Amino acid sequence: MSRATVDRIVAVAYGIVDCAVILLPALALNVAADQGGMGDLPGMDLVLASAVLGVAHAVVAGSRLLSEERMAVRRADMWIAAADALVVLALAATLLPVIVLWQFADEHASMADRGYPVWVLWLGVQFVAVVIAELTGRFVFWWLEPHPRRPGSWRNPMSRRGCEEANAARIKVGSES
Repeated sequence: MSRATVDRIVAVAYGIVDCAVILLPALALNVAADQGGMGDLPGMDLVLASAVLGVAHAVVAGSRLLSEERMAVRRADMWIAAADALVVLALAATLLPVIVLWQFADEHASMADRGYPVWVLWLGVQFVAVVIAELTGRFVFWWLEPHPRRPGSWRNPMSRRGCEEANAARIKVGSES
């Protein structure tokens, strides 16, 4: 197989794992509700909302991975950023709903009593988790990739001769005015 074919296969596999990470909290909640005697067909709305968001983000994450594979100077940077984004997504997709429901239990109960659909809150929280993961992955990739060095930057200090030349030029400009 060619490298381009392997890259496409890996991007699709990464998208599938990404979709599963978004879908698993809703499935766990649905199974827990079924085991507790509270499950019914309307409980599938969280799973369907997560599936829609998961498929959409799988497409975005897969295309991001393909794009980073084309741009990467070092392929390891791309994989580190992708793994980091996946870990952040897994943590955010499971912890954000818990934190939101724990901190805002009264508000959530009053909204549910007034007929607001619970899946909208779930989808919003999962969307925030996806955005956090995407921003993290893109930032980590940018941070790991080498950037061109600019003269005078702290990453590429000028030599002693360069400093002397810069000071001489500064003094020359100051004496002309």
